[in-house]
Parts: sequence; structure tokens; C-alpha cells
Amino acid sequence: MDLLDDLHLAELAPIVWLQSWPDAVRPVLELVSVLGTDTFFLLCLPLLYWCVNPGLALRLGLAVLVAAASNAVGKLAAHQPRPYWIDARIHPYSIEETFGLPSGHAQIGTVGLGWIAATVARPWAWQGAAVVVGLVCLSRVYLGVHFISDVVAGVLLGIVVLLLVRRLERPVTVWWRGQALWVQLAASAVLSGALLGCAALANVPYGGWAVPPGWSSAGAIDPEGLETVVTMAGVLLGTLAGASLMYRLGWFDAGGTLRARAGRWVIGTVVAVLIWYVERQVLPEGAVGTYVAYAVLTLWVQAGAPLLFIRLGLMAGGRESGGVRRAGAA
Repeated sequence: MDLLDDLHLAELAPIVWLQSWPDAVRPVLELVSVLGTDTFFLLCLPLLYWCVNPGLALRLGLAVLVAAASNAVGKLAAHQPRPYWIDARIHPYSIEETFGLPSGHAQIGTVGLGWIAATVARPWAWQGAAVVVGLVCLSRVYLGVHFISDVVAGVLLGIVVLLLVRRLERPVTVWWRGQALWVQLAASAVLSGALLGCAALANVPYGGWAVPPGWSSAGAIDPEGLETVVTMAGVLLGTLAGASLMYRLGWFDAGGTLRARAGRWVIGTVVAVLIWYVERQVLPEGAVGTYVAYAVLTLWVQAGAPLLFIRLGLMAGGRESGGVRRAGAA
């Protein structure tokens, strides 16, 4: 890793220069930075799934999830610091406890915005995505949480993931739909477990690793922790299992009046918050509790909420709704 160490030292001066920009720049770049987070996409996706286009939301969500999961594993495999961890001159405008290489914001932004641009298939969409991703990369370097090489690696890996997702999306979907429900559910669990296994294996070459003394500016960190990957594994299980169940029940129509769509979003969000609160009170702390909590919460978004909306008459079931009826229906 001597080459990376030398590269990081060479990149410190540009970061110090960026942070010398006027303070008015900071809130703008902090806001831009949000556009590259998996949280941003995952918070927006329920609205798109319940109220606009469920198929589009599911495909976009899985693309972002693949990007986020591969990024988390990549960070563990690289074991590289963030700028402010190794140089007290770098001010951390955002505190991060995970490793820095590759940049998750750059990779997730590239995949999420790139997927949208590819779906729109217009030059202006690609141009807009490129500009936003560029600003996200700039924001992460300015905030002191990434080296330039981190964001470059994130963009490059994001392009690879985007190309793979676009290439494999259709054949994998066709194969998945052709399987029995029990196979789909079993595959959901296997893929979720495989993600956890990949993350654990990524840490194996670093057995006995401890935070280097030169990273004293990082403060108290545990970058080898698997909490982020455990969260994503739970989300992956809930997403695949929930989507499989809804497909077997005939899917649903996210159209309707503005009032009906608003009602879905309000009810779905309120119930999600209640589920999260109850889980925090009931489930044990640690990896198992986190995994179950996110799996159940995502299962609510994917299947529980649409079924409730259909029962309440706020949403129409699909043509093969498999007995799912509205409240009061004969």
C-alpha cells in the first residue's frame, strides 16, 4: 500500500486548498453531497414505488442496493483512511467511521443517476447526471472525507456496476419470475447471506488489524465493523422477498387520484415509523436485531403497504391480484 500512501500524501494539499474556499460554499456542497447517498435514494423510492411506478422504483432500488453493497465490501477490502484521519489540517465537515476507498457517494450517485439517465435515454439526462455526480465528488473532497483518488475509484466502479446491472437486469428478471415462490424466497435469503459472507471474507486478510497510530485524527472509529453491510443484507432480503410476494399476488396499480396517492404515502410512512419504533424497543441490539429490523421494514414497503392500500381502496390490485380485494368488496 506504499503507492496509495504516497498518493494520499500528495492529495492533501488540494484538499486544504478546497477547504480554504469561502464559508458560503459549505452549505451548498453539504446539500449536494446528500444526492449521492443510498439513504437519499431509499427514502425517495417508497414514494416512487407506492405512488408513481412500482416497477421503475424496484429496478432503481435494486441497482442502488447493488452499488451500495459492493461499495461497502470494497471499503473493507481496501482498508484505506479518510483525509482527516491522517492530517489534522483537514477539517472534517462530516464524521465518517467507515474506510474511505472507494467513495460510496461517488459510486452510488453514478449508478443511481446513471440508471435514471439510461432509462430516460436523452442527452440532457446524461449531461445532468454527469454534472450532479461531478458536484457530489467535489463535495466529498471539500468536506474532508475523501481523497480525489477515492471519488475517481467510486465513479469508475459505479460505471462498472451500472453496465453490469443494465446488461443483466432483463435476463435475471425473466429467470426470477420463472421460479416458484419458495425458490425466490430461498434465493433472497441466500443472496442476503452471501453479502454478509463477502464482507466477512474482505476482512480476513487483515486479521489482527488495529487502527494505525498515524490515524490519530480519526478519533474513536471501528471501520472494520459490519453494521452497514448487515443493514444492506436485511434490506436486500426484504426487497427481494416482498417483490416476489407481490408478483405472485398480481402486483398493483400505483395510479389514482392525487388524494389517493397522498393517502398512501402518509399511511405508509406513518406505519413504517411505527414499525421502526417498535423494533427498536423489542429487538436486541447488535447485528441480528439490525438485520431483522431492516428486513421487516423493507418487507412492509414492498408488500405490506401495497396490500393494505388495496384493502383500504387506495390502490387497485393487478389483473392477477390473487384474491387481494379492497375494503368492502364483494
